[in-house]
Amino acid sequence: MMKQFFYPSSIVVFGVKDDPKNLAKNIIANCDEMEFKGNLFPVGRTTGKVFGRTIITDPKVLPNDIELAVILVPADLVPGTLEICGQKGIRHAIISSGGFREFNKNGKTVEKNVVAIAKQYGIRFIGPNCIGVICSNSGLCTPFSPLQPKNFKKGKVSVVCQSGGVSIQIAYHFSEEHLGFSKIISIGNKLDLNETDYLAYLLKDPETSQVHLYLESIDHGRKLMQLARETEKPIIIYKSNIGSTSSEVARSHTAALSSDERIINGAFRQTGIVRADSIHDMTVCAKALQLRPLTGDQLVVISLSGGFSVILGDTCENYGFSCPQLPPALIKDIESFRRGGVIQMSNPMDFGDVHNYEGLIFALEKCLALDFIDGMVLSLMYGPDMACFFGTEYEAYNTFLDFLSNLSQRFNKPIALSFFAERRFIDTFKKSNVFPVFNDPIESVRALRKNRDYWKVKKHISTIRSC
Repeated sequence: MMKQFFYPSSIVVFGVKDDPKNLAKNIIANCDEMEFKGNLFPVGRTTGKVFGRTIITDPKVLPNDIELAVILVPADLVPGTLEICGQKGIRHAIISSGGFREFNKNGKTVEKNVVAIAKQYGIRFIGPNCIGVICSNSGLCTPFSPLQPKNFKKGKVSVVCQSGGVSIQIAYHFSEEHLGFSKIISIGNKLDLNETDYLAYLLKDPETSQVHLYLESIDHGRKLMQLARETEKPIIIYKSNIGSTSSEVARSHTAALSSDERIINGAFRQTGIVRADSIHDMTVCAKALQLRPLTGDQLVVISLSGGFSVILGDTCENYGFSCPQLPPALIKDIESFRRGGVIQMSNPMDFGDVHNYEGLIFALEKCLALDFIDGMVLSLMYGPDMACFFGTEYEAYNTFLDFLSNLSQRFNKPIALSFFAERRFIDTFKKSNVFPVFNDPIESVRALRKNRDYWKVKKHISTIRSC
């Protein structure tokens, strides 16, 4: 039922015009730039050409095997356009058009007609008032705004989003963080399919390892909670429309009604849903849940800066973690790698007096092996002059991150890694996609808190099931 929304063999776009101001033609351009391999049929009222394709003015000549329609016509013309789809055997549609109940009362009547026609022909649709789907694996890209799809990166995160603009920003931001995405769905007014329908599909999708949602309203909370309890995949939700200031905007934007925040927070905590508070925080959550599970609250903290060691000590305490004392014998062994012998080692550990790779590797392995340590926070300095630690740039971007990945896996403990360096170097570490890299030390500790909270609830749910 859902596959054709992401992997259609052919698409028809209604509302196309050979005019620079026409929005529907951008759907054709975006699919072309993202290298969609299927057939594309532009349909409009007037003749012309768009991107090498002749605009079809008589929908009757369309082939009968088209799998997906994208509709971007005035709201009052949507029912008639959907009727055409039904007659041509098209059973999946994205209704991008706005101007329904989010706009005025008359929109409700048009909506009823749309629903009736869709039901008559067995059509399932996304929207209305949305930008549809971006699927990095098929090249489908239905937003009607001019984009730069070649900048999008493939990944294993899929996103369900109740806003077209937020959908696009998520696509860019996840790509810029080198997380990428598998599918992004802008769901609009949810007149037919709702967030739980998409969630149920994505939780079974082999190309999706995490599902993120941006929601302005939750209309099917019980089903959402059930899916969250039953899945092994992390679910992250950025819920907005939480106050009186935003509620009126949300109502006119996607006809969304706000929900009781206390109930939402309680339900999320009980089912293991991770709550994000911004688009960037969604990426932090995504990286956090790529790490090994954190099963306790005792951390070892290592930094190449005394100042960051102090900051990280405060941050760990603020997020409910402790940094226990390390065995004196181990401290003595680590201190043997010091150059000046002027810094006393502790936890958090100031590594500023150790300037060799062997000392760092020794400390990482020995500290993470301690039975009472549950995870590690690692904050390193990097620059071209750090060859004493990393060797060549290639080794820095690959070998060291690969070592951390194997170390974390060997001890089944998370390592939250960040660098204090020029942004270009941090970006290169991220780009390697060998191991998650956070933007700063504080962010890395916050990520561990999200990881800890998630796995704590999941363990509790698993225990209840086994009883």
